[in-house]
Amino acid sequence: MRGYEIFQLLSYEIGENTAKKVFELFSGEDIHFPKNVIILIRDLEILKRFEKGESYEELGRAYNLSSSRIRSLTSPHKRKEILEKAALLKP
Repeated sequence: MRGYEIFQLLSYEIGENTAKKVFELFSGEDIHFPKNVIILIRDLEILKRFEKGESYEELGRAYNLSSSRIRSLTSPHKRKEILEKAALLKP
């Protein structure tokens, strides 16, 4: 994608003013958004919703994952791992 196409897509998704700010902040930079960060954000959302009482099945449907994958993500060991990784993202 070219710069203008990226700007148009961002403007549509997050609004023109926010897109302008993103472009100002990262102007001239080559940016790579690692997929594992997106997965970590998803996993944090799943944990939050699970703690609020949503079932394995509901979460599986919402995130297109199997119930057993949701069980794995919400296990104490995996939960601890997810929270430790998330702590690294905070400034």
